[in-house]
Amino acid sequence: MAALLGVLAPAPLVFVYLQRGKVAGLILMGLIFTVLFVLMGPQQALLFAAEYGVMAIILAEAIKIPLRMEQCIFLSALGAMFLSTLLLFVLFADREASLTEFFESQILRHFEQSMQALKKMGEKPADLNAMQEMLDQTSRMFASAYPAFILVGSLVTAAVNYFLVRLLWTRFYGQTLFPAEKFSHLALPDFLVWILILSSGSLFFLDTPVGAAGLNLFLVVMLVYFFQGLAVTVHILEAKKVPVFLWVLAFFLIFIQPMLMGLVIGLGIFDIWIDFRKIRKVETENLE
Repeated sequence: MAALLGVLAPAPLVFVYLQRGKVAGLILMGLIFTVLFVLMGPQQALLFAAEYGVMAIILAEAIKIPLRMEQCIFLSALGAMFLSTLLLFVLFADREASLTEFFESQILRHFEQSMQALKKMGEKPADLNAMQEMLDQTSRMFASAYPAFILVGSLVTAAVNYFLVRLLWTRFYGQTLFPAEKFSHLALPDFLVWILILSSGSLFFLDTPVGAAGLNLFLVVMLVYFFQGLAVTVHILEAKKVPVFLWVLAFFLIFIQPMLMGLVIGLGIFDIWIDFRKIRKVETENLE
C-alpha cells in the first residue's frame, strides 16, 4: 500500500498545479515537504522533493506547454531520475561504502531472506550452495544497473501519473489541456532498435564498464518497448471491442506473468517491421 501511494503521489500535486496555478502547486509541495521533514526527517523530505516534487513540476509544466504524451513522461522522469541520483551521491559522499556497494548489500539482504526461507522448506545443501553462488553474481549485476532501475521506476511513475491526471482532467474539464492523442497510437522511433541490439551485445562483457553501461541501456529500452507493446495490445482490444472485464483480466495477467510481459515486449519490438496497427504506413504516406 505504501509503495502504491508513493507511485501515485505526484498526481494530486500535478492536478492542483494545473487547476489552481503554479503558486498553489508549489505551496502544496512545500507543505508536504515540511510535514515529511518534521515527521520523518530531512532525508525522506529531500527524497520526496527530488523524486516526486520535481517530477510533478516538470510534468505539469510540460502538460501546460503542451508537449506530446511521450515527451511529458520522458522529461519528467529524466528530471526526477537526475536529481534522485544526484541526491543519493550526496548522501553517500561521506560514507565508507560506495553507492554501488550499498545497493549490492541491500540486494544481498533480500536474497538472504529468500535463502533462509528455502532452508526452512528443506532444500538440499548442494542446491543452496549453487544458488548462493548465483545470487552473489546476480547481486553485483543488479547493483551495477542501479541507474537504470532509478530511471525505469521514474518512467513507470511518470506514465502512471500522466494518464491518471489526464483521466481526471478530461472527466471534469474536457479536452482543454491535453491534446487528442491515443495511447494505442504510440510509435517509437525506429533507431531505438539499434540501441537495443548494441546494448544486447554488450551483455557478453558484464564484468566491464562497457557491459555495465550496456546493461543499463538494455533495461531502459526494454521498458520503452514494453510501453509500445502495451499500445499494440490496447489497439487490438479496441479493434476487437473487447468487454471491459476482459481488459482488466488481460492487464492483470500481463503484470503478474513474466512470460506475458516478454510477449508484450516482443509485440513492441516486432511492431517496427510488422506494423500491427498500420499507423507507420499512414505516417509514411502523409510524408510523401
